[in-house]
Amino acid sequence: WGIHRLVKDGFGAPEKARLISLAFLAAPLHMLSVLITTDTPLIFFVALSGFALYYALKRQSRSLMLLSGSFWGLAILSKYFAGLLIFAVLAGLIRQKERRWFTYFALWVVGALPFVAFHLYGNYMNCWTNVLFNVVNRNQAVSWEIGGLVTFALFQIYLATPWLLYYLARNITSVRQGIKSARNPFPYLFAIPILLLGVVALHHSGLHWALAFYPFIFPLLVDLPRAHLNRIVICSMAFSLLHVAPVLTVLSMPVETFKNHKYYHDLVLCKYGHELYRKITAAYGSGYFPATNGYYTSGAMTYHSGRHFGVFLDYSKHGRQDDKLTDYKQLDGKDILVLATLPIDQDYAPFFESIKQETITLRHNAFYVVVGRRFRYAAYRERFLKKIDADWYTCPQWLPKGKCYFKEMYFDAEHGMQ
Repeated sequence: WGIHRLVKDGFGAPEKARLISLAFLAAPLHMLSVLITTDTPLIFFVALSGFALYYALKRQSRSLMLLSGSFWGLAILSKYFAGLLIFAVLAGLIRQKERRWFTYFALWVVGALPFVAFHLYGNYMNCWTNVLFNVVNRNQAVSWEIGGLVTFALFQIYLATPWLLYYLARNITSVRQGIKSARNPFPYLFAIPILLLGVVALHHSGLHWALAFYPFIFPLLVDLPRAHLNRIVICSMAFSLLHVAPVLTVLSMPVETFKNHKYYHDLVLCKYGHELYRKITAAYGSGYFPATNGYYTSGAMTYHSGRHFGVFLDYSKHGRQDDKLTDYKQLDGKDILVLATLPIDQDYAPFFESIKQETITLRHNAFYVVVGRRFRYAAYRERFLKKIDADWYTCPQWLPKGKCYFKEMYFDAEHGMQ
């Protein structure tokens, strides 16, 4: 709807609005979005920020510039990579020789400040978890590899589709003229974040990080002939069918068809987790605290059972939400059942008076169970929680000290950030 309205009213090309909207809807972007639903707010608010920016420049509206900045601030609350827009907006204002570029840029930033302040305060009161993960923890021991950049570049061609890029290149003269005459900021909103992400891809990149900026390539199609737009739509729809057909075929097959696949255990867990929980309850009753050895498995079992599954002895820097939800100090002396989808290679014996390891078979797949009797919290704190605290909850010196639920829960003498 946003792209249709933008092309129809903003660019004054109602005869092309439907075709460009169809080209957007048929793009691979929408084939992948169902796999990354957590990025939906990011894509939504980045697009709204760009659209509001266009109308702010077109109407010379300060209030719309503030609104655009506010949408940018909301996008930052979803993912830090939305911050790349600041370079794109600044470059767009300067390159288009906007007379009041500094005033507009300042208003745009001011619009985002309440949301950025809210984010920083929330982190200050909660162990700086977002900042630690995105800026510190996930960037440890990274290496630079040209292969990451090559993969990233190929993925961008796939997302934009070769035929869309071909017709843009074929009509590059009219596209350039249209950008200048319409004071169009979208080339900068698209190209600059993609180029910066390409640099990041040299050492680490999530291929889906660029998706938020792809709506900005489609307004550039407004200067293409209708015949070329028709071809883009037809090619994109055919390409989408190549995705949909195999996906529908796979979804219609019985899960057991994939019993030799290395991720078969995850398929069984996701589709038949409720059956697995019934088997666990039948075998072990309910007089225990249920947990798994990974946040993904815990999330699936919590969903299927309606009962919270904690995360036990998981060192991963990812998905540490359960550190907020489960207080292992309160479980001292109690029984804990730990479920795993793969053989357990960790030693659970130091944390219990006794343990029993068994397997449960469901749909031709073995799940692994450890039943620990009388949990030893003191040992768990010394051997595991202190390491988690040191590696994932200790802030660098440049961050101010704030509150931290993890330290307050387990290390009462060390309230606040270290």
